[in-house]
Formats: sequence, C-alpha cells, structure tokens
Amino acid sequence: MRGIRVSRVLAGTIAIALITAGCGGSGSPAQQSTSSAAATSPAPPTQQAVAYGTPVDVASSDGSIATYTVDNLQPVPPDAQIVPAKGTMFAVDVTIVAKTGTTTYNGFWFVARAADGSNIAPAVGAVQPGITSGQLAQSQRIAAHVAYDVPKGQTITGIMFRDPKGKVLAVWASG
Repeated sequence: MRGIRVSRVLAGTIAIALITAGCGGSGSPAQQSTSSAAATSPAPPTQQAVAYGTPVDVASSDGSIATYTVDNLQPVPPDAQIVPAKGTMFAVDVTIVAKTGTTTYNGFWFVARAADGSNIAPAVGAVQPGITSGQLAQSQRIAAHVAYDVPKGQTITGIMFRDPKGKVLAVWASG
C-alpha cells in the first residue's frame, strides 16, 4: 500500500514538473485545441494552442489590449532572405492591432517551438518586411513577418508569443 502511494506521489510530481517545464509537446491534446466559434479568442489561460490564423486578444501588464494573429507558416525562398539561413528559413505573417492603450511590440517575443520541444529564436531582420520593435497607439496596426532559421532535421510545431519576461501569452499551431 505504501509503495502505491509513493508511486502516485512520484508520478504526480513528474507530471507537474513536465507541465511546468512545457514538455507536453505539440502532440498533447491540450495544445491541439482550436477555436473556430469566435472571430477573436481570449489569450488561453493555460496556453492551449489555437489554430494559425486565429486572432487572440492579449492584455499586457500595463492594461493595454491588442489583438495578435500569427498565420501562414512557410519556407522562405533563398532569394527572399536578407540574412542567409544556416538551416531552412521559415516565416510567419504576424498582425498586431492595438485595441486599447499603447501596445509595445517586439519581434523577439515570437518564439518557435520545435518538434523536439526546444525553442527556435526569431531571426529578426532576416526577411522583409519584418517585425522589429515599436509601439502602436490605439487603433493602429502592423502586419509583417517573423522569420526563423530552423536547424537541419528540425520542424516548427507552433509559435509562442511571450511577454518581455518570457511568460507565454498565446500559442499558435496547426490543427
């Protein structure tokens, strides 16, 4: 009886550690959830992935709200690359619309998740027009690309939008 209790506690502790570390992988049912009922989905409280192209409202710590959309993950042809890829260059279309207040944005806040669970940093400036950094007043929008130099043998399973401290605010992935 005591061995069963220890096993359950150990299994629960491991599960919590994996969830906290984000090791659920893109294949987990929680990350494959999508929303097609509403035109705009609130930021998922548990960072469940929404389908590419789904607008997500995100409130920043200063109280401003913006709608973010990540869509159209595809390879970038070599002749369209400003910075040549070491692996394979991919890019997504990103649209940000400031709804209230002033929205601060930064291309480095959009991080790709690889199939092996690792993160792929954005290659800001690798394609044009690219998202760098700036601010949008209420009702202003920006639409541009964020690129990723994906190492050989890797694939992108989703794009995470994080705040400046690294907290994941939204995740987009294929359905």
